[in-house]
Amino acid sequence: MEDFEIKFTVDGQEVTQEQIHSIELERYHHVFDVFNDKGLNIKLNNQVLTLEQLMALPLEDAKVALAQTREAMGKEKTLEVFKPETDRADQMWSEIADRSVKGKNMQEAYVNVETKNITLQQFMLFNQSLMKENNLYLPSTIHPEHYYFNGDMSSGKQTIIETFGMYKDPLYFDLKPGGNEDYPVQPDEGVDLVMMGNTYLMSNGKDTNMIGMHQMTQTEEGMKVKLGVFLPESAPHEIAEGHKKHLLVEFNNGLHIAAEKKPSFLQKKALDAAIKHVKKQQKK
Repeated sequence: MEDFEIKFTVDGQEVTQEQIHSIELERYHHVFDVFNDKGLNIKLNNQVLTLEQLMALPLEDAKVALAQTREAMGKEKTLEVFKPETDRADQMWSEIADRSVKGKNMQEAYVNVETKNITLQQFMLFNQSLMKENNLYLPSTIHPEHYYFNGDMSSGKQTIIETFGMYKDPLYFDLKPGGNEDYPVQPDEGVDLVMMGNTYLMSNGKDTNMIGMHQMTQTEEGMKVKLGVFLPESAPHEIAEGHKKHLLVEFNNGLHIAAEKKPSFLQKKALDAAIKHVKKQQKK
């Protein structure tokens, strides 16, 4: 039995684990269709599965099959076979950026999370493991529409192929950490850590004018998180609404992995010091 709790709320309504798993399985089915249309085999434990077999898999087996397939495919081939999709996404997001001004009239989409017995330190360890492992397997298990991931530990930059808001094609982009001056909104009172990133097209470095900003606060029982994505006013409204669902799946899986992380005494001290340092910097 799990000794932790995760509670998600969107637009004032609680979203259950069953609802999140339903969203997640539907997105696996979407990605299975994408692979099938491109003639790419998906294997589970080295056995090729038909589309019909893939659609019948329970969620946990679907996760393993897609993650194993992506890791076997590798980063170079992934970039090659999904270039038509990322080229189309480049065009769409270039047009969105050209019709907007960054920081002006942005569409805000939020997901709120409360945990018991999952701490901010545990979540930071999970995030560090994502960067250290730097493979295609782990990001795939976090969300099926994470097609590609490459992390740079020194800069904190992440290079990603991801479908935003379940809308059309996956985008190939750089996610670069931003500072206080980049915040699209003022952080809430008492927030301990802000994770904020700007997004740039990999093809030409163009700013998409889209921002991610997640606010994290330690509590006596665990933590509170306010997940936020800020889209240009010219972006289709469906992206903002769809990305709430993306965040539900992504952070639900991330928090379940974080719950398994048990920081040592020294790790906890180092993480506490890092949180205090970042909080101090954010107040400047």
